[in-house]
This record gives sequence, C-alpha cells and structure tokens, in this order.
Amino acid sequence: MENERLDEQQLRSMSTSELVRLALGEARLLARAEILHARQELKQELKAAKTSGILIGAGGGALLCAVAVFLVAVALAIPISEPLAVALVGGVMLLVGGGAVLTGIKTLPRKPLPMTQERLKRDVAIARERLT
Repeated sequence: MENERLDEQQLRSMSTSELVRLALGEARLLARAEILHARQELKQELKAAKTSGILIGAGGGALLCAVAVFLVAVALAIPISEPLAVALVGGVMLLVGGGAVLTGIKTLPRKPLPMTQERLKRDVAIARERLT
C-alpha cells in the first residue's frame, strides 16, 4: 500500500475531480476496514457474552433451586406461625434480589465497541491533520 501513495507533485498535477475520486476511494477503503474491525470486535464480545450468559444461567438455576430449599427450611425453623415466617423470609429475599439486580444494572458496559471508537477517533484526527 505504501508504494501506491502518490507524491506531492503527482497530486498537484491531478484535476479536482480526480482528487475527489481518489479521496472517496480512500474513504471507502477506510470505511470497509473499520467495518471489518468492528465486526471482528463485536464477534469477540458476543462470544464472550454468550459463554458468560450460559454459565450465569446454569449457575443461577442451580442456585435458585438451592436457595428455595434452604429458605423453606429456614422458614419452617423460625418459631412463629408458618405463614408469617415464610412472609418474613420472602421479604428478606426480595431485598437481596433487588440489590443484586441494581448492582447488575450498574455494572453493565456503558460504552460498546471501545476499540472501534478509538480507531475512528484516530482516523478522524489524522484526516483533519492531513486536510489542513
């Protein structure tokens, strides 16, 4: 690619339409490259998310069963009426579950495709530098 670059003299001798056509061709090439990079990055992120989702789902299912059995045992062990004991344990679990959901929401990624965004920022900065 480096040997395909035009020197300043060649650029000066080109007409405006040829320069625009050259610039559009390079912009198209850059856009295609960025799309390929973004696709690759997105595939990697989706693969990691899929694996994480499967593990979280399987672990969550097993934990849900274990917690249900444990909570029934705890509710039956409390020396008050059974309906009140079950409601008390259910309320505590509601608070714990709500806290877990809020924590999960706070830890969600806020900025998708960070590497692609950085490359685009660099490309724009380089383009601005060369155009001025």
